[in-house]
Amino acid sequence: MKTINLSRDTESRLSRMDFRNLQLMNVIRMVSRVVTLLFLVALIWAIYQSVVNNNLLPVWAWLGIVVLFAVAIGLLVAVVIYRAVAQQVGPFDFSPSGRLAGRLKSEAQRVEANGANSLYAEIRMMAGVLQVTGGATGVMDAGFTYDDADWRPPVVDYAVDAEGHGQLMVKQKATGRPAMRQGRCEWVIRLNQNLPSELNVKFGAGKADLKLSGLALDRLRVESGVGELALDLSGEWGRSLEAFIKAGIGDTLLRLPQNAGVRVRSTVGLGSIQPQHLAWDGAAYTNALYGQAAVTLDIAVEGAMGKIKLEVTDG
Repeated sequence: MKTINLSRDTESRLSRMDFRNLQLMNVIRMVSRVVTLLFLVALIWAIYQSVVNNNLLPVWAWLGIVVLFAVAIGLLVAVVIYRAVAQQVGPFDFSPSGRLAGRLKSEAQRVEANGANSLYAEIRMMAGVLQVTGGATGVMDAGFTYDDADWRPPVVDYAVDAEGHGQLMVKQKATGRPAMRQGRCEWVIRLNQNLPSELNVKFGAGKADLKLSGLALDRLRVESGVGELALDLSGEWGRSLEAFIKAGIGDTLLRLPQNAGVRVRSTVGLGSIQPQHLAWDGAAYTNALYGQAAVTLDIAVEGAMGKIKLEVTDG
């Protein structure tokens, strides 16, 4: 690997550089909005001429509309990249909101099993910081902290059918107050580790940290929108697991166990996948124990934009 040595003068100049040029950022944003507006006006005009006046536009007019659209997309990408340079973060790193417009409320909720012998749990969070782990004595022990100007108390529903199957729903509800960025919201949810379970997590924007090792999971589905997703499946597993992870825009970290068979099928769009201690068998990434161990984690991963890291660890 080639090493580049910088002189002290060069290092000093680089350390004094300031990429946070707010004036330039505002100019890029303004130009982007103007070009986007021109594109929309041109598109409406073209549709009007073609449909209402039955007047087909020449090729050069359609070509101009396509150029305007390409410029608008290019400027949008420039805004994203400049933001990354200015804040020294990844282009798709979106931090959760810490702003407070109203009162910060905290409440705890506990859900008892009520005779359930299995559990289907669904968690829906639009924005904020979400942490899910084990350790509940009942079905769920949870703590919710939220800005009451932007969020209502979460909705928690639980029922047990005649066969002993418990169904748990935890859902976030907004107040409907218009805001460019919703206020602070943080959930810490602990689930029962002994009940055979199916877990479905739908997460919108922010940061999700799912520490699911030790749970008696049979099936898992996780869908994230924008932000950071960390999913920990390391440690000891006493049962096989089928999982589907759909990552949107942002970085995803998936921790996998050493003492179980692991198979990861992946589809990545505008991003990358970084497997660690896994081999490609022509169809999926597998570890040495796949096909030999009694317990297998069969995982399908889809990524849109961002980095997906597969990390094998003993937990």
